[in-house]
Amino acid sequence: MFIVGVMNRYIISLLIVSVFVFQGCCSRTERAKQAATIENLQKHVQYLSSDECMGRQPFTAGADRAVGYLEEQMREIGLEPVCADGSFLQQVPLVMFRTEAQPTMEINTGSGPIVLHKGEDYVAFTQSRKETVEVKDAELIFAGYGLVAPEYGKDDYRGLEDPSDKIAVVIVNDPGLGTEGEYFCGDAMTYYGRWTYKFEEGARQNLAGVLIVHDDRGAGYGWNVVAGGAGLEYGLDEQNEDKEKCPLQGWLSAPAAKKLFDACGYDIDSLKTLAKAPDFKPFSLNAKTGLSMTSKFSYAQSPNVVGYIPGQDGTQESIICIAHWDHLGVTESPTSDGDSIINGATDNATAMAWLLETARAFKAMDSAPLRNIVFLCPTCEEEGMWGSEYYVSHPVFPVQKTVAVVNLDVVPLWGENNDVTITGYGHTDMDERVARIAKKYGRYVMPDPDAFNGMFYRSDHLPFMRRGVPAMFAKGWNDNRLHGKEWSFSKIKDYWANTYHSPYDQLDPSNDDYAGLKQEVDLFFDLICSYAYSDDYAHWKEGSEFYVPIHQ
Repeated sequence: MFIVGVMNRYIISLLIVSVFVFQGCCSRTERAKQAATIENLQKHVQYLSSDECMGRQPFTAGADRAVGYLEEQMREIGLEPVCADGSFLQQVPLVMFRTEAQPTMEINTGSGPIVLHKGEDYVAFTQSRKETVEVKDAELIFAGYGLVAPEYGKDDYRGLEDPSDKIAVVIVNDPGLGTEGEYFCGDAMTYYGRWTYKFEEGARQNLAGVLIVHDDRGAGYGWNVVAGGAGLEYGLDEQNEDKEKCPLQGWLSAPAAKKLFDACGYDIDSLKTLAKAPDFKPFSLNAKTGLSMTSKFSYAQSPNVVGYIPGQDGTQESIICIAHWDHLGVTESPTSDGDSIINGATDNATAMAWLLETARAFKAMDSAPLRNIVFLCPTCEEEGMWGSEYYVSHPVFPVQKTVAVVNLDVVPLWGENNDVTITGYGHTDMDERVARIAKKYGRYVMPDPDAFNGMFYRSDHLPFMRRGVPAMFAKGWNDNRLHGKEWSFSKIKDYWANTYHSPYDQLDPSNDDYAGLKQEVDLFFDLICSYAYSDDYAHWKEGSEFYVPIHQ
């Protein structure tokens, strides 16, 4: 009994010590998070979305100001620079294409010619590094969703002959759109649904061109976003750049596509149904067209802004926090009151503010993390995620030793939220970890109800995922703590329709509420801390299309 009593007292003592250690750890993290303030968040967002930064388009004076601000803040916070000369700037070699397509595109169909007008009916561009690209008398084929997916037994180019003189007309998104079940993950877009994939596959098929049929839901944004971004493209100017490109890349508006299909004797809704079938085969529309484009090229560098907190003992393992700094600059289609600057307040000044204040909180910790914490603000996210693509090819710390990635993008200033909406829910075990942390703050995890729009593939975590690194892409915005779900859904719908990538994405001082942004600092600080101060790894779930048994 004496021994049992001693053992019991020993166990109780251990429990008491553990509680005090846990409380001490918690108190340290809580104190550290207090270093990140709403006042600082507001200061960052106000400057980075100001007219002075001119929409932060790469290669502009406004971009230089935004980059300078980020570097200044990282230095002030006390992050370590990534360059030997003390700079936080990882220069990314880029090529910028300015493409001018014909004002009209004439398509000869069996029922006569139809004329499409640039901007209103179609947009076209090229990434071929030639001053002139001309496609002559090319046959139009309908190629369903323009994808090759062996795991679903689907090949939309099955049996196609002589592709080099053909232009594929394909539907945006993937065959799961509007459905339930496991076929292409149901209504949640897969990477096969991304427009970038369709052009990539067109190049692999050696096609003369690919034209994507737009619709608002399938794309996740309106025609104005497509038309507004056409004609200006970016790419990496790597010395060994030799990737083949599909010569003609473009979009057809929904009315223009209907006009084309009607002239060819087809109903667009019937074609969409036909294209979903696994045994679909491409076929000729019995129509031909041609188009010429001229391109001008500019070669320059645009920086990723990168700082880090070193882990203990020179570790090469790292956790990466991401918020892209670039945006779209100045539009040629100003608002009714003459505003032409696309300030990018929520896309992505708010996320940059989150990143900076998260860094400040970690610098306030009284002990160094076990692993490096990297704070990465990439360039050229809006034009193809080229900054993050460059980083994964030229990492500060080895990609294969990256424990996890946390990326924030498009964070609204609508106040506190009950939810943590995970875009890409079900891909990694980070979902369950975030759910546990969220309870601490009276929040809960929910899958993104708008997963059809493909946001999971539209931000800077994608290049990391494609190299096997698990990533978290989340934020609260579907269940506002003050106004509730229906109000939130209405705000989100209005955001995608009227604010996204437009001059209306600017601050509204009378209504902006930064409390939700501070929520994200606190929650994701805890998530990052759980990896930075432990030997845990994030893991893919086997059902994910990015599944790699890394660290398993």
